[in-house]
Amino acid sequence: MIAALLLGVLVLVAPAKAPVPVRELPPEVVLLRYAAALAELSAPKAVSFDYTLEQTGRRARVETHRIFRSGLDERDEILSSEGRPLTAPIIRIFRGRRDRYTVAALAPRLEQYDFTYAGPHRDGHHIDYVFRLDAKKPGPFTLTEVVIDGLKFLPHTVRFTTSANGGSGSVSFDGFERWWVATAASARAKVEGGISTEHLTFHAYRFPTSLPPSTFAVPRPLPTLKPSAF
Repeated sequence: MIAALLLGVLVLVAPAKAPVPVRELPPEVVLLRYAAALAELSAPKAVSFDYTLEQTGRRARVETHRIFRSGLDERDEILSSEGRPLTAPIIRIFRGRRDRYTVAALAPRLEQYDFTYAGPHRDGHHIDYVFRLDAKKPGPFTLTEVVIDGLKFLPHTVRFTTSANGGSGSVSFDGFERWWVATAASARAKVEGGISTEHLTFHAYRFPTSLPPSTFAVPRPLPTLKPSAF
């Protein structure tokens, strides 16, 4: 009995095993896995999410939107403005609208950029890989850095500059269910009278198997009723 009690005490006070440190991979291996992950990338057939827009500068505003997307069709519902819920959402329907915040749209490709390894970024037991980017053919929108997730080997963050108005910013991604989607985007640019900034926070992702065609039907205005005669 005493021996059993002593054994229990020893088990309780025994030091926990230190976690095995994550091994840093050579940059060339990271890039091979990155290219393979991009090649296998797919997108959901339908998606819904909310995002909050915060804008400062010449035009300051705060809005909350709910988005429904299927292919190139998009339904944009403005749910609140300046922190106040709208009595009825403002609904806009877009056809043939490309989603600018997908990994497919923003991930730098090895054939488009030269990647220079800048080192690892460690967060606890997780490791990401930072690469500086040099565009082989610079354009009005140029990526300058990518942080590659050390587990999925997809972009965790991309940074960019724009030739117009000295713009710069970043977009971050993370996993929701089986999809790799945007979680935040920030940008700043010079405008007349100062600096304009914009920050988007994406959340509440939902991935239905499909959306009914009525989702993208243009809302009809309510009929105008004539006043009753007295």
